[in-house]
Amino acid sequence: MKMMIPRHALFPLVPIVFAACAIFLTNCEKKAPEPAPLPDAGETPPTTPPADPSTGASTGDPATKGDGGSRYRPGGLTANDTRATDGGAETDADATPASKEYHTVGVFYGTNRKPTGFPQPNDFYGTERHREGPMSYGKIDVSIPLHHTVGVVERPKWYKLEFSEDPKKHVMLLNLEPLDKSVFFSRIQDRAAGEGGKEALIFIHGYNVAFPDAVQRTAQIAFDLDFPGVPITFSWPSQAALEGYTIDQDNAVWSVPHLSQFLMDLQESTDLESIHVIAHSMGTRVLTQALAQARDEGFQLKLNNVILAAPDIDADVFKEQILPKIQGVARKMTMYSSSTDTALKVSQKIHGNDRLGLGGENLRLLDGMDTVNATDIDTSLLGHGYYGSHKLVVQDILNVVIRHLDPPQRNLTKGPLGAWEFEKAEAAPAAEKE
Repeated sequence: MKMMIPRHALFPLVPIVFAACAIFLTNCEKKAPEPAPLPDAGETPPTTPPADPSTGASTGDPATKGDGGSRYRPGGLTANDTRATDGGAETDADATPASKEYHTVGVFYGTNRKPTGFPQPNDFYGTERHREGPMSYGKIDVSIPLHHTVGVVERPKWYKLEFSEDPKKHVMLLNLEPLDKSVFFSRIQDRAAGEGGKEALIFIHGYNVAFPDAVQRTAQIAFDLDFPGVPITFSWPSQAALEGYTIDQDNAVWSVPHLSQFLMDLQESTDLESIHVIAHSMGTRVLTQALAQARDEGFQLKLNNVILAAPDIDADVFKEQILPKIQGVARKMTMYSSSTDTALKVSQKIHGNDRLGLGGENLRLLDGMDTVNATDIDTSLLGHGYYGSHKLVVQDILNVVIRHLDPPQRNLTKGPLGAWEFEKAEAAPAAEKE
């Protein structure tokens, strides 16, 4: 005779089983140890970490720092938070809220997404085109956990029993402040002057990205680089859905003149000395065509770095129609490609033509642009998000943007196909898939 256990007797076991599953999945999520910090090669700046501008304390290596050592440190003013006046120091209008429990990165944004009418930062902008605008401007403060991992945008995970955002644990939007256009550029000007470097770092996201995700990624990249300037997001109306690829393509084309004007306004309305632009995937179409349009209109953009990460662009169109127009726009152009990028393989199958960011037999080496092969370092499912989530790539971007190093000085070697490759490509998998 079989013993029957009443169902109600099993109910108390449910939380225990759930917790056990959470612990198991958390352990499964653990990554392989990250590689040791890459040594600088060739003619590198001094290896001693720079002093914090307001305290004189060492900031540490931006790409390897852990809990502290950032200009965005918790519990104190950042370099841009005070302005010297005849009567002493006054609080800057752009000061970020101080907390001892997390870091804070102030991110400026320009977007041609339509406002939803909801006041919450995560819901403020949706997926529709803002045809009446088309541009909106503002600033958002973003939290970075004290125990942040380089390359990771920490978000709530259900299997960790995290069902809401916590700035102590997650990268999250703390507040959103819409700004008039003139005030927006004036605030960027003040912020850059306060930082001392008069630099800006613009991030342009790709397909399947919501507005909050774009801002969070911008904050993470700026924090990991310990960028000594103004982080800026340009967010176009991606549908933030896998099935929205064709809509995203149309919206990317629609956004080209808006980004072109945004870049021209930024250059004309500020005295920034150095502007760096990082674009990912489909966002590289928006960027490169915007640069070409500015040139067609007779405007001479002067950028420091243009970085194309996993560009989802027709390789022939870029080589024959776009590159000739944008050569000379930036002091340095860098492209990251991979032959194992599943997302670009799907895109290539859809379009029937080579994608610029797909390496291997499709690799394009173009004059005036450094091509870096990331094939062997990204072991994530899609192999498409390495630009911000793999430590070696973050380190390389730091060497490009912060240290102004050429490929031979950045622990890169020429591969058999002629592209630059990471010397320690086998060291560690991507920190987190896109």
